[in-house]
Order: sequence, then structure tokens, then C-alpha cells
Amino acid sequence: MILVKHILEPARKRLAVLSLEASICDVAQSLANQDTHTPLVVVCDSDGIAVGVIAPIHIVHILASAGVDALSFNAGAIMNSRTLPCAPILDDDGRPQGVLFARDVAIALIDEVNYDEKLLRDYVMGVGYQ
Repeated sequence: MILVKHILEPARKRLAVLSLEASICDVAQSLANQDTHTPLVVVCDSDGIAVGVIAPIHIVHILASAGVDALSFNAGAIMNSRTLPCAPILDDDGRPQGVLFARDVAIALIDEVNYDEKLLRDYVMGVGYQ
């Protein structure tokens, strides 16, 4: 069975968290950070609870619709959660833990199937479980 903890380490590396008050420039800088390769910014309230996300496409839409006025927007005004390339992983309290791509889940599923196949093959061949 796949558990989130198996794919959490790479997801944590791409996590970027900002407050509702963060400027659009702060959001853009987080998304442009080459060290984290983050595909989205998780926006949190003052208690650290995730309340939304911002992806690069959201920045593009705001700039296209608001022009230079977009520079006065904060993260709370532009966050959106529709059509995302990935999703944040939240703990039981709603605090962000990482960013998950569909490929992370696919790889974990393939690894699990390969492991189960190995166990079955070993069992049939009389090797037993390891």
C-alpha cells in the first residue's frame, strides 16, 4: 500500500509557502527560484494553515487582466486552486508538507507493483519472503 510518507521527501523539496499578505513579486520570486523548482506556492493564514495555492499561470492571468495594477495585489487576492499541475500535501491540521506531482504517485505505484511481483515470484520459486 502506498503511503504519502514514501513520496513526501521529494515533495518537501519543492514546497514554497507564503502568507496571504505576500506581494505578487514575492510570489513570482518563489516560483522563479531555481533551487526549489517549485510548481506552485502554498498560501497560508497566520496560523500556518493552507488556504489556497498560486501557480505561474495565475500570475500570468493577473498581469494580463490587471496590468501594472497587479503589482499592488497580494497573495490572498490572486490565489486559485483550479487546474493545477500538482497539489499540496497537507497534514491533519491543514499545514503544508510538500508538493505532489501525479508522476510521484505513478512512480510509487509502479514500485509497489514491482515489489509485489518480486514477492510472488520468490514465493512461487520456493525462495520465500524476504
